[in-house]
Amino acid sequence: MTTSPRSGPANLGVPSGQFLTMVRNALGRDDAPPPTAHPPLQDDLPALEAAAALRARVAAELPALLTRMADTAALRGWQVARCPGVEDALDYIVALARRLGAASAARAEQPVFDALPLDTALARAGVLCWPAVYNDAAPAAVRRRLAESDLGVTGADYAVAETGSVILLPRRGLSRLVSVVPPAHIAIVRPQDILGSLDDLFTLRRLEYHRHAGELGSYLNFITGPSRTADIEQTIVVGVHGPRQAHLVLLEQE
Repeated sequence: MTTSPRSGPANLGVPSGQFLTMVRNALGRDDAPPPTAHPPLQDDLPALEAAAALRARVAAELPALLTRMADTAALRGWQVARCPGVEDALDYIVALARRLGAASAARAEQPVFDALPLDTALARAGVLCWPAVYNDAAPAAVRRRLAESDLGVTGADYAVAETGSVILLPRRGLSRLVSVVPPAHIAIVRPQDILGSLDDLFTLRRLEYHRHAGELGSYLNFITGPSRTADIEQTIVVGVHGPRQAHLVLLEQE
């Protein structure tokens, strides 16, 4: 019995050191080895409290940030509706549900819906709107209903004008699948959700980290327009791994 020179664990793929050297060369960087560990964050709470003054800056810049958010989001593939108030937002969502022939809509359990009676508005249009909240009894049933829903509606924990992204934070009972599984996703963004840049976002997240003794959740869900991929022959295809449509309802006042 002969053994192929490519067989055995020692010949499975390119060694990691060689692979990293190839990447650095392709990027035109020197061949110095990367640092062995990331340095620890040096933020202290007083410094971050001072940095949190960015909320005042964002409030002062809000009219310009709303316009920048709308423009950047449109470039990223969102269908943007700037709505002066709650009633305008409800009118837009109801009209969209009718246009798409939606029979059911799943919504996240988020504070925005306390001031925006979406369930009632959609019910008047003949669309069942249900809160997609996991509970101890039947998470599988929630996932099944999500797969059958025509719309997924969420709020936003943050919205970044620099990138046109909506960010959702994980929390108990909230299914991020609301923004992923239905064929159309609607994100409702309030003025207080808007930030200027990713730097603003990560400053606030670091502040939350220190305020909550290192409890920050396991991930951030960034949504930047409809699902898209270039896996097949490097051609952009929309809607393969998620919603084919993404609608950004931008509330200018709540």
